[in-house]
Amino acid sequence: MDWHERTVDTYDRSAQQLAEYFKGIGSRTDDIERGLELAGVDPITARVIEIGCGDGRDAQEIAQRAGWYEGFDPSEKLLDLAREKVPEGSFVKADALSYEYPQNIDVAFAFASLLHVNEHDLSAVFQRLGQSLRFGGIVYLSLKEREAYEEEVQKDQYGERKFYYYNVPLVQSIAGTSFESVFEDHQQRGATGWLTLALKKINS
Repeated sequence: MDWHERTVDTYDRSAQQLAEYFKGIGSRTDDIERGLELAGVDPITARVIEIGCGDGRDAQEIAQRAGWYEGFDPSEKLLDLAREKVPEGSFVKADALSYEYPQNIDVAFAFASLLHVNEHDLSAVFQRLGQSLRFGGIVYLSLKEREAYEEEVQKDQYGERKFYYYNVPLVQSIAGTSFESVFEDHQQRGATGWLTLALKKINS
């Protein structure tokens, strides 16, 4: 198995344990509301996708605030949990490169999911997002942060996963001239730095 497959396998085998852990953290309600506000969209008509929806902990909050929601994830076991949590939601088994991105999306959320994607593939994801989002649409993402781009294999009680660490200039460079940064936040949680960015589509 390559590292993508091994990472997905870890999520499949530890889905229930990870769901319990995520429950303790809670949903990202403030980020969800900020993303929709930055897009300047009416919640009744908002079209939202979630990259790496996991067990659906944020899908619950997004679906309540959007007219149309679809989440996708490469882990079938996490998707099973998401479908139980949000039966009215649409969920697709796919990763960030294989997903068929819909047109005229208002917001694409990617909470702690694209940190499994290397910089080359992240560039391809932003190309797809640039085609999917409407003018003024928002990509709202959180990533692990370090001063320099790095990749790291993490082994813990859940299994093995590969992570990639980013910084603001690198993400903005990868996103390209089709996007501009409209929100930025940095947090330190334990030994890990976290970066939250919202990027608005300004060019086609």
